[in-house]
Amino acid sequence: MLPDVTVVPESAVPRAVQTPRVPVVPERNRRGMWIAAVIGIPASVAFLFLAVRGADLGLVWQTLQDVRWGPLALAVPCIGVVYWLQAARWRRIAQTKASQRQYVEMVISGVAVNNVLPGRVGDLMRARWVSRGAFSGGRGLATVVIDRGFDLLALALLLVGTLPLVTDEPWVDRIVAGSVLLLLALWIGILAARTYTRRRPRARRPHRGVARRFARDTLEGLSEPLGTSRLVLFGLSVAAWGGWAIAAILTARAVGIDLSLVDALFVTAAINLGVAIPSSPGFLGTYQWLGVSSLALFGVSKESALAFAIAMQAVWYVPTTLVGAVFLVARYSSPRGRSISPS
Repeated sequence: MLPDVTVVPESAVPRAVQTPRVPVVPERNRRGMWIAAVIGIPASVAFLFLAVRGADLGLVWQTLQDVRWGPLALAVPCIGVVYWLQAARWRRIAQTKASQRQYVEMVISGVAVNNVLPGRVGDLMRARWVSRGAFSGGRGLATVVIDRGFDLLALALLLVGTLPLVTDEPWVDRIVAGSVLLLLALWIGILAARTYTRRRPRARRPHRGVARRFARDTLEGLSEPLGTSRLVLFGLSVAAWGGWAIAAILTARAVGIDLSLVDALFVTAAINLGVAIPSSPGFLGTYQWLGVSSLALFGVSKESALAFAIAMQAVWYVPTTLVGAVFLVARYSSPRGRSISPS
C-alpha cells in the first residue's frame, strides 16, 4: 500500500458510485506506441536472430539449469539499489514534498510499464504522476528528461573511460558516437529552452491552447536551474550504474563467467546505452545481442554470454514487472486521486 499523500479534491461525486481509476493512454501516445511497435518488434527479431545464430541452444539451456542461485539472488537487491539511487536523483531534480518511497514506487512502476508497452510509455506516465498536485504536466516531463539525461551522461562517460582498456571494435564506436550525439542534442535543447524563455517572457492568455501551454511548461522546466549541485546528481548516476555493474558481476559468476570491475562497467555501459535502439518492450532480442557482443570481446563463448544476457535480464525484468504491477494496482484502484505537494 502506498503511503499517505496530499490529495487533490475530486468532483462532488458520491464515493459510493465512484469507480476505480485506470491508466489512460492519450491518443497521441497510442499512436507513438504503434509506431514504436512497428519499428521495434522487427528490430528485436533481427537482433535475437543475430544473438542465437550459431549458438548451441541446448548448452545455453543446460547452463541456465546449472545456474548458481546464491550470486543470482544477491544481484536482485543490487538492482534494487540502482532504482533507489535513481529515485533519489529524480527527487532532487523535481523538488517536491513526496517521500523517497513514493519516488521509488514511481520509478519502478514506470519501468514495469516500459517492460510491457512499447515507446517508453512508462517515462511519460512518470511525468504525469510527479506533476499531479505539484506542477504542470510539461514541467513533470522536463524533470524526467533531465533525469534520463544524467543516466545518459554517466553511461557515456563509463563507456568512453573503459573503452581503451577493452576493445576497438567499430560497433562500440557507433554506440559512443550515438551517445555523444544524444548528449549534444540534449544540451542544445536545454540551451535553446533557456534562450527562448528568457527572450519571450510568459504571458498567459485565456485562448492559449493546451498543446502550447504544455510545450511552454516543458521549456520552462528545462530552463530552470537545478536546485541540487550537478555534481551530486552525476554522483548518484555513477553510483546507480556502479550498482548495476556489481549485479552484472554476480550474475556472470552465477553462469560461470568471471568479470573484472572494468569489464563489468564496460558491459553495463554498452548494454544500457545500446537498448536505446528501438526494440520490443523489455528490449527482448536487443538485450541478448548486446550481451553476446559485449562478452565476446573478453573471449566468452556465445552460449555462456547468451545465458548471462538471459539471466541478467531476468534479474531486473521479473522483479520490476511484478513489484511495479502491485504499485500500479494500488495507485489506480484508489477511489481518490493521489497528488504530490509542491516544495
